[in-house]
Amino acid sequence: MQRGWSGGIYVLVSVGACVLAVGLAACGGGSGRLSKAAYRSGLAKISRQADSAHGAVDRGAAKAKTVSDVQSVLRRFAAAEDRLGDEVSKLKAPSDAEAANAELARGEHDDAAEIRALLPKLSRYKTVQQAFGFLQRLGHTKGGREEDAALAQLKKLGYTQGS
Repeated sequence: MQRGWSGGIYVLVSVGACVLAVGLAACGGGSGRLSKAAYRSGLAKISRQADSAHGAVDRGAAKAKTVSDVQSVLRRFAAAEDRLGDEVSKLKAPSDAEAANAELARGEHDDAAEIRALLPKLSRYKTVQQAFGFLQRLGHTKGGREEDAALAQLKKLGYTQGS
């Protein structure tokens, strides 16, 4: 998974968005929870979806000609973050991953909310470069920190390979 994006809107893109999951059919045991293998598979599948969302941000940022374009790219990314957070929260994680799964979903939603809160602030900038400069100065988001912590825990538990 790709980490440490530099420049413009990448500061807002959480590392955690790289590891998200969609619902799975395979469950582990009578608890209704996914087996460890099924959960691992679900996280990998969502990782691919998150990579696609990040690719869209990359492409959109590279093509942005106006601040309105930047806002549109971020608006779409925030929607993708919310969708991914919804999918993560639908997973019936194994009991040892339940807390990290919940934190990952919460981080996705928090990231989406933080991105949306920035959209009106970008209106005060006249150029794409000014908007990207503002975004670069923001640093890490609360949602990003939540996602990082969740991913570190999931990696420690053996559910993800990278962070």
